[in-house]
Amino acid sequence: MKIATLLRYCDLGNEKSAWNYRYYIMHDYELMARENGIGLCAIMTPYDYEDICAVCDGLIIPGSATNMNPSYYGEPPLDPPPEIDEYALDSKVMDYFIKNNKPVLGICGGLQWLNVYFGGTLTNVPVADSHSNTTHEITIKPGSFVYDVFESEKAIINSYHGQMIGKLAPELEVVATSADGIIEAVENKAKKVFATQWHPEQSYHTGDPIEKKFFENFLECCKK
Repeated sequence: MKIATLLRYCDLGNEKSAWNYRYYIMHDYELMARENGIGLCAIMTPYDYEDICAVCDGLIIPGSATNMNPSYYGEPPLDPPPEIDEYALDSKVMDYFIKNNKPVLGICGGLQWLNVYFGGTLTNVPVADSHSNTTHEITIKPGSFVYDVFESEKAIINSYHGQMIGKLAPELEVVATSADGIIEAVENKAKKVFATQWHPEQSYHTGDPIEKKFFENFLECCKK
């Protein structure tokens, strides 16, 4: 089995280095692929991406350090625009998997990207840094993909984001929220779309057996 993922961009910021500009994937995803015995196909350019998608059984949309240009959800564009427009490629890849009914798992920025793709908007977290580099409790909807993992209506999750869903996309269902009302997970089971605002992939370097089930369950969905 092969799973597609999208690379992310960063500038290491070392003025003396000629090697600052990197496209990368977090090592947790490599650990996930290795532990589950699957191929991981990184998509970096819009050229021939459909051929790559065609041989993959599912898509993981990872988090990003780059905020989306608000012009994608009908608000004034950033001036200057972001240095790298990740959503321009991401949206094409998402469109292929969703239209071909292949499972999609969005994480952090991936949840935000999916919400915009389906017609929603984004906004900043109301209290700056309140969801950055911390942990907090969420309330979970029974019967959801999140409940399938935790088997509880409450759980503690990590948090590393400064933006969040503003207007929820009509085709997505909220299945987890934080105490301050932030949407923490969404799904569309008919379209095989699932997304968390937090980072369950961290389970692969922290050793958390519970959150590994997000990927095990996603891979089972891909097999079907």
